[in-house]
Amino acid sequence: MHLISRLDFAAPPDRVFAMVTDETFLAHAATELGSADPRVAASATRTAVEGAIETPAEIRAFVGPSLTITQETVWSDPAPDGSREGTVTLTVATTPVSLTGTATLAPAPGGSTLTYSGDLVVKVPLLGGRLETLAAPIVTEAFEAQGRVGADWLATHQ
Repeated sequence: MHLISRLDFAAPPDRVFAMVTDETFLAHAATELGSADPRVAASATRTAVEGAIETPAEIRAFVGPSLTITQETVWSDPAPDGSREGTVTLTVATTPVSLTGTATLAPAPGGSTLTYSGDLVVKVPLLGGRLETLAAPIVTEAFEAQGRVGADWLATHQ
């Protein structure tokens, strides 16, 4: 199932990139999503965030009471206009759920846009499509929550 999430920020790409590669921000965002003790690693070209969250009720019967999710992003060098491309991998431990895709950070009127685009796959015979439909809003909400938390972060951190 293909997913797209577009996040708009009132800051230029260099500030948004600095935020999304900042370990403190990434840990804060994971905590805001419900992960009590996220593990974060970040460099100028790669970020990895692992966090455990409570499983939403609609999929709890399939995967258990909690989900350990890891999101890794590997970023390119900036283009002359400050835009960047990244590859995104999201996995859910002990489940056949994954997402592979791209992150595109680009200048936009009033700031920047960060767009996540990827294919969510649940490798379960007969139930995979149904589980993808149930999991899609959870993944999309995680990206959108990063946008909300990021907007607040940019407003309070110079």
